[in-house]
Amino acid sequence: MEERTRRLGGPDAGHQARQLQPGEQVDDWVIVRVLAGGGFGTVYEARHRAGDQRVALKLLHAHLVGSQEIVARFHREAAVIGQLRHPNIVELVAAGVTGDGRPYLCMELLDGEDLASVIRRTGPMSGLQALAVLEPVCAALAAAHEVGVVHRDVKASNVVVCRGSGGRRGRIVLLDFGIAKLSGALAVELTASHQSLGTPSCMAPEQVHGRAVDARTDVYALGTLAFFLLTGHMPFEDASLTMTQYLHLHARRPRVSVAAPVPPRIDDVVARAMAIEPGERFADTLSLLAALRSALRDSAPIAAVEIADAAAILVAVGHAGGGLDEALLTDLEAVLPAAERALTGAGFSLVLDLGSSAVFAQPHCEASRAVAAAVAVWDQLAQRRNPDPRVRIGIAVHRAAATFQGTELRAGTLLQPATWGIPDELDGVWASAAAAPDAAGATRLR
Repeated sequence: MEERTRRLGGPDAGHQARQLQPGEQVDDWVIVRVLAGGGFGTVYEARHRAGDQRVALKLLHAHLVGSQEIVARFHREAAVIGQLRHPNIVELVAAGVTGDGRPYLCMELLDGEDLASVIRRTGPMSGLQALAVLEPVCAALAAAHEVGVVHRDVKASNVVVCRGSGGRRGRIVLLDFGIAKLSGALAVELTASHQSLGTPSCMAPEQVHGRAVDARTDVYALGTLAFFLLTGHMPFEDASLTMTQYLHLHARRPRVSVAAPVPPRIDDVVARAMAIEPGERFADTLSLLAALRSALRDSAPIAAVEIADAAAILVAVGHAGGGLDEALLTDLEAVLPAAERALTGAGFSLVLDLGSSAVFAQPHCEASRAVAAAVAVWDQLAQRRNPDPRVRIGIAVHRAAATFQGTELRAGTLLQPATWGIPDELDGVWASAAAAPDAAGATRLR
């Protein structure tokens, strides 16, 4: 399911709004069909009444006309797109206000598919494929930054891959400048409330805090987009909004090369783009792009080897709910590093880091040895200093065949804990049926 852009204190997306029917008219534009709908408005395909020009017409829901902030969002998007002229930025055709006071935008009608849908349909991209997509996106953002515009919501669903001739990939187009920061008085008016604006899985730490943003905020989002294109999932994913924010603010950045066949230098590039402090990131999108190109040249192949008797240990950390305070943060931050030290000492290597959970693997490992290591880690974590009772720790052991490339685990179910047959809400120590062959299913050990 597509994660929506988040606006704290925004309107109720569930409020029903009447959709326009084919043949109805918005000024000079005749409605053809509905393309998409959301909490703020509906997007229609429309044609000009005096010709055959087709556009994507975004119309604000009628019940939101009284919201000055939401109306201002529409006007701001028109102002931003209107001053940007770039082949990789969606073109504004017209803008206006209906007779009942609803603002609308008419943008070029794109024939294509958003990147999120592409990845869902085809899976992760190779390094060169991802670079071919990121190059035009970086160029579009560089043009926006040059005139003082920060997008603030760069994500896969806001990038469209247009269809080219002969089945080839066409233009790459960046969409949705609805929460962009625009230099000048308008930007001050719309950001003075220190709201948290953006999509939680892509938000830079300064966005989480509601602080000032600049071009480096979009660099952070590009880092998350590169991670998504190469691995098929976001760097930080958690059902809890609080935990997602915590991960962006505090967690170690996961390595792309653990989940995708890319040179390890890519890890450093993405980690720098996603640095917690803006001053530690690339200064601009073109510097990030140059670093990605350079890293992809480091591509000496290493033979992949199938290992029949590999084992993995999943360590997951969460909390019982509520807000984050200093004591809780301190304990949450202590768990995974302590587990990594213990498991590395036992011969396991970190193969998957998702922020709030991590998987450690070892080739040629007997089930009894893996179970003993997991129980030992549990016992060590129970003895950590000042444990917070709200922190929840789950550990699981699984055994299966896996493909290793050097020391990196490249493929197999060991990288997919959801397939291990263990509880979704992991608490305590568990062994999967594959790690406890005498049991009929997953077994709780602690």
